[in-house]
Amino acid sequence: MKISLFYKNVTVLDYAYLDDHQGIVGDALKVHVEFIGKTDREGVVYDFSYAKKKVKEIIDRDCDHRLVVPKGVVEEVGGDRFQLNFQYGLSDMPLTYDCPKEGICELPFHHVNKESIATYLETIILEEMPETVSAIRITLEDETMPEGKPTFHYTHGLKEHYGNCQRLFHGHKNTVDVFVNGQERRDLEEYLSTELFKGSIHFCKWENVTNQEEIIKVTGAELPHGRYPSVPQVKISYEANQGHFSGSLPGNEVYFMTEESTVENLSMLFARLIKDKVGASQSVMVRAYEGVAKGAISNL
Repeated sequence: MKISLFYKNVTVLDYAYLDDHQGIVGDALKVHVEFIGKTDREGVVYDFSYAKKKVKEIIDRDCDHRLVVPKGVVEEVGGDRFQLNFQYGLSDMPLTYDCPKEGICELPFHHVNKESIATYLETIILEEMPETVSAIRITLEDETMPEGKPTFHYTHGLKEHYGNCQRLFHGHKNTVDVFVNGQERRDLEEYLSTELFKGSIHFCKWENVTNQEEIIKVTGAELPHGRYPSVPQVKISYEANQGHFSGSLPGNEVYFMTEESTVENLSMLFARLIKDKVGASQSVMVRAYEGVAKGAISNL
């Protein structure tokens, strides 16, 4: 007799992927796992405490906070780095990425979707399971939102972050909560998600931009802040603890910030944008998320 052990919400997978129309897109998925096998002499398939720790360890190590790409898209350089040149949609400017291997998860499939990611995770997790586990079933689930609640995708890289957020093109999918004078404002949540960020955006610290002179000439701004559709290309580069990261994106997909795009700074940015829109006399509270069920709150 086979028996299964299940663990819901074992972790959250925050990552980015390549889209043929939008380019690079951040995403976040809840991970559920099922261990299929037989019990040991104590009647246990796999101890719950070990199960969660091991599965999370493997996903964090091999897939989380990476750009997930299909087979054959990236080129291995020097044995320890990946390079990517991706042409998509109607853009004249390709997306480029040069990073340590830890920045990319290359699937052994021709497409990146929930099914191919789940199959990949099942394979690598099973390799490290005890002999009582004969198969793994992974289910990836989007966060459930209230009806009509807007969401948006974003990518960023925090060069001074001690963990994996330092990787230039990793991402998240989330919503944003906006309250004005204590009342939730779906219209202003839609304003941020859709009008300003166009449903998908890369938040970039201006300090990390290497073609600043070109962008200043196009925008006329000495310190660009926000999104500038007229900018043809943004080139980004920095040194982080894990190595050198660089890449380029069409300017329409980048939102410039003067500070690092931590969720704390994003919440403050969102609050200031809403305050500017509703007026200084209004009380504003913004709850910004970084993936699922975590984030920061700013009040103005």
